[in-house]
Amino acid sequence: MDAARVQQLLDRGDAMAAIAEASTLLRTADARPAERVGLLCLRARAHEIAGDAAAAVEDLRSALRLSPQDARLWNELGVVAASRNDPVAAADAFRRAVAVEPGYFRAWNNLGNCLSTRGDTRGAADAFRAAVQRKPDYALAWANLGAALRNLGDAPAAEAALQKAASLDPKSSTAVFALGGLCRDQGRLDDAVRHFALAAQRSPAATAACLQLAGVLAERDELDEARSVYAEAIRRDPTELRGWLGMHLSLPMVPADAEAIRDARARFARGLDELPPLLRTHAAALAPAEIVDRLVWSNFLLAYHGEDDRPLQGRFASMLRAMVAPLDAPTAAVGAASRARPAGGPLRVGFVSSFFRDGTVGRYFEHWITGLDRERFDVHVYHLGAGVDALGQRLAARADVMREMPRWAPSRAIPVIGGDALDVLVYPELGMDASCVALAAVRLAPLQCAAWGHPVTTGQPAIDVFLSCAAMEPDDAASHYTETLVCLPGIGTRYALPALPDSADRAALGLPADGPLFLCPQSLFKIHPDDDALYARVLAAVPAARLVLFQGRHPRITARFAARLNAACERAGVDMAARILWLPQCGHETYLRINMACTAMLDTTRWSGGNTTLDALATGLPVLTRPGRFMRARQSTAMLQLLGVGELVSRDDDDTLRLAARLAGDTAWRDALRARILASRPRIFEDPTPVQAFADWLASAGRPPRQTNAG
Repeated sequence: MDAARVQQLLDRGDAMAAIAEASTLLRTADARPAERVGLLCLRARAHEIAGDAAAAVEDLRSALRLSPQDARLWNELGVVAASRNDPVAAADAFRRAVAVEPGYFRAWNNLGNCLSTRGDTRGAADAFRAAVQRKPDYALAWANLGAALRNLGDAPAAEAALQKAASLDPKSSTAVFALGGLCRDQGRLDDAVRHFALAAQRSPAATAACLQLAGVLAERDELDEARSVYAEAIRRDPTELRGWLGMHLSLPMVPADAEAIRDARARFARGLDELPPLLRTHAAALAPAEIVDRLVWSNFLLAYHGEDDRPLQGRFASMLRAMVAPLDAPTAAVGAASRARPAGGPLRVGFVSSFFRDGTVGRYFEHWITGLDRERFDVHVYHLGAGVDALGQRLAARADVMREMPRWAPSRAIPVIGGDALDVLVYPELGMDASCVALAAVRLAPLQCAAWGHPVTTGQPAIDVFLSCAAMEPDDAASHYTETLVCLPGIGTRYALPALPDSADRAALGLPADGPLFLCPQSLFKIHPDDDALYARVLAAVPAARLVLFQGRHPRITARFAARLNAACERAGVDMAARILWLPQCGHETYLRINMACTAMLDTTRWSGGNTTLDALATGLPVLTRPGRFMRARQSTAMLQLLGVGELVSRDDDDTLRLAARLAGDTAWRDALRARILASRPRIFEDPTPVQAFADWLASAGRPPRQTNAG
């Protein structure tokens, strides 16, 4: 039996004729098994070209019944199953391929890709490692291994694998693109720009490198350049929705002054006017899952302006919701599934974040997860970040289910979370991570909540409740949120008292041995232009004092902020060069030592310290603050009042100057404050009351109504 005719038809691109010819030959009764296998494979390929993947799978399975030890057939079946979005069947086929032929490196690589798609990053890394062990010069598998190791949080091993891939295939864009992401994770922004630019150049039709390059340029506060690269992304592919968002909604990291903030917000508002028809037009041909993945965006910097963001956040979130609402359909049965569970059984609660690690969000909300009674709650944790550290391991140990999921593909998380039939889904923060913002636009549970990890309204129609702290909210707080506001007692969580270093030597920390040191530990984008003038006035009022600041994530950010602060100092008659101390970013233990070595912390006025204030108070460092209009500007105030040191809360700028001068000059008063703070720490640290209140609220609000028979 001659299959050459079928192959010729395939080579000419005539899939339907190839199917017909192969079918005619297969009906020949005297066809030998080997010939039938060959024809079935050719017809499967033709079915795949014609878009009938189900028929291709059936032909491949028929071929495998005749030749079950053919590893290449198993591999081909896995490829087709993956194209049908059936990762379970694909993984099974790839495993059968490598079981038959353990040295089949391509099947190992395909298995790794399949497991990565399913969110099994560790399994994927093992498969990619097996591929390069079988073929050490397999550049693509090295690149895939590097990406998987990055997602596992093993940066050194990831970089080594990616460098190996780049050396094996100097013209490939895959490895340099992944290196760009790794460098961005590590704050090596210039290296990230170089890698992403090279990847964009090597793949002139692709958009991913353009989007990442634009994001890093924006992070370096080069907005004009960033917008230009976003424009290039949508020139290459107008359906790249994130490019449209970037062009219209990018915000400055360090605004030049208050007027620049007003201009940026006005431009942002105009962008919200222009975007809906643009997005609808260019998303028309996309599937809903593609749309949600292309709407990965966060208005993170907006809230640091200290203005009322409810209107803008609401408009943005409603725009997203209108585009991704069809993804609710697969979860329509979630409420019914939760109601079908036995009455009195545990409430199923899910927590989703990219920040379940040692950091602000992890420290705030760890005990929300670990402190829930497992007799009352069935706890699911969805970790969208890279790797699991010690804090993440503690969460995994206490959770009933912990799933590690791909960060940049919310569409992959949607069926998993929806399929778990949760009663309540909680986002500890919404606004820091762009993937979570897109995910939160979809209804995945009957009750969905956001918390104050990013303390500003989400605007999301699919988020029902915003969980906050009663002590931190102003009287009119409910009007600041599109969600129903629920306030917990105390600081809203059981926050662990950090382990403190034994001592803090100023000289070892690069600080002067003598004189008052006012610490402002906030990221530079958090410091409002109004704060510049206040800090300059403090330095003018306390001539012996110096202000301690931390350098930004990139030298350009530090330089832009320093120029802005210098202008304020000149107006106040202060020599900034002699009065400002710049420290590099450092680890947590060193940071706590710096707190211990300083005289007091000067708070920011539009967004007060949260985690930074807790660290300061843990060391006994007095914090000088002033309450603002919104919760995010009242966190330090609440903590100080809970500790019983409300005299550190100033009324206005003049009162701030008076208190700063007294903190610098009145050693006895300062020492007494420090002693009172240290003695009162149990009021805000290790307090179980807020978590108990959270659990009680969940139990009452999250229990779905049960169907009863009338009559």
